[in-house]
Order: sequence, then structure tokens, then C-alpha cells
Amino acid sequence: MSRPFKVKKGKVIAQLSGGERRVLEMVCQEVTGRLTDQPADPEVPQWARELGLSGVGESRPAPEDPVVARLLPDAYQDPQQAAEFRGLTEAGLRATKLAHIEVVRAHLHNDPIVITGQTRAWLAFLADARLMLGTLLDISEDDPLEPRGEPQYDLYLYLGYLQQSLVEELLGHRS
Repeated sequence: MSRPFKVKKGKVIAQLSGGERRVLEMVCQEVTGRLTDQPADPEVPQWARELGLSGVGESRPAPEDPVVARLLPDAYQDPQQAAEFRGLTEAGLRATKLAHIEVVRAHLHNDPIVITGQTRAWLAFLADARLMLGTLLDISEDDPLEPRGEPQYDLYLYLGYLQQSLVEELLGHRS
């Protein structure tokens, strides 16, 4: 099996089949859906929401969706401090995660996929996608990482494989 990421002449190249690209596009859509599905504040004008200014500086409770709560965790154990900090940072964090997804999505339509200079976006997307699936599947660090024949679990393992391959290429290690 060839490795999905290679560094060639200083460029990071992703070698993904059409099927792999379609799967990653589906994952991009799922993570995007989770991050953009938030209750709108009716007091904030639409233009402010589009700029990510909705509720900036206001206290916000933790998201009810466990996946979103995992992607945007509380910074403090104290609920009041966590809500205040979330009010200052959540919009920016969501925007950053969505921007990473858009980088990956744009690359999936290129042939070849050259990701040099945007590897952080790929690493962040892969980490977020694995967090999403791990939360949905209730995977803990104690669970063995072996194929189970379950599509979502196998996708979780595949995303880990992609992440590992990219990190190893960036570090110059090959196993």
C-alpha cells in the first residue's frame, strides 16, 4: 500500500484516490454542519453573524451537541469562567476550524493535491474529524485500534492513518 502523503522536492503531495477524496469531502461536510449548526441570536443583525460577531463578549453556555462540545471544549472548570471565555473565543475558533475545512475541501478538487504551506489546516482538519467520530462512537484511549468492520469506526482508523502518514512525512520519518 502506498503512503497517502509524500514529500517530493520540498512539496507535500497527497496521493488520494477518487473514492478517498469523496469520503474526505463527506467528512468535511459533516464537520462543517456540526460547526455551523448553532442557535442564532435574534438580537444580532444578520451581517454581524456573517462576520462572526454574533455574541462576541457575551457569556455562552457549552454546546449541547457532544461533538461540538468536544471540538470547542471549555477552557475552565468553573462554568461561569468557561462561559465568559467561550463568549470571547468561540466565534473565532469556529471560524478557524471552518477555514481549515475549506482549505482541505479546495485541495480535494486539485490533481495533484499539493498542500505545501497549508499542512496545519490538514492536520487540524484530520484531528477535528477524528474527535468528531471518536465522540460519536464513544471511543476512549483504552480502546484497541483494530478494524471492526464497522464503517464509521474504520473511517476513524483511516483518518488516523492519514494523520500519521502526514506527520511522519513532515518529520522525515518513514516506517
